[in-house]
Amino acid sequence: MIGEVAILISLLIYLTFFGWLGWRRGFARELTVAIIALLSWLLLDQSGDIVVAMANLIAAGLQFAFDGGFTGSADEAFAALASAPELVGADTRDAFLYVVWVVVLVVAYLATGWIIPDKKSEKNGWSIILGVLNGFFFAMVFLPSLDALFSPDGEASADLDAGLDLLAMMGRGVSLLWDVIVAFWGLIAPLGSVGILILLTGILVIAAMSIRGGAKAKS
Repeated sequence: MIGEVAILISLLIYLTFFGWLGWRRGFARELTVAIIALLSWLLLDQSGDIVVAMANLIAAGLQFAFDGGFTGSADEAFAALASAPELVGADTRDAFLYVVWVVVLVVAYLATGWIIPDKKSEKNGWSIILGVLNGFFFAMVFLPSLDALFSPDGEASADLDAGLDLLAMMGRGVSLLWDVIVAFWGLIAPLGSVGILILLTGILVIAAMSIRGGAKAKS
């Protein structure tokens, strides 16, 4: 029971932090990151072979250059090029595409903070919700590595080679969110009407923040 409460508290702190970041960054920035995360995931899932082929082609070109293809013996360079192993093989394809998606997500998060000005990114309740959503995306990125870092045997329980299964990972995210809601309701329900009042107050605060953000933008 104590372990479940600790997990619940840590998860609420994590989601609150990303909700706060969403509020600070604003709606436009968080929405842009969410769209890029989803579209890039779908693109890599559908066109991953093209990305892998381009990576192998670039690696082969670099191998050609390093082996004297432009300054030394062309025959030796082409021979080294023909025998060079692939950068991304069939057994590492999914892990490579996952890393590409991680890079795209992190770059998008940083770039939106630089490119989109504050006045173009409203601070409202929707930005908080999108911040929490992007927090789930970053959880998908960092949890396997953290699991490997802190596990006793140094091995992650999550499989990075499982592929870009967006529906499965989103399903796990929704399941995790539902567990949080159930656990949170378990804390609120014993309080009776006071607990319901606290819940409604929180919802009204988020709604008021959305209205306030929209009013500021119009003014």
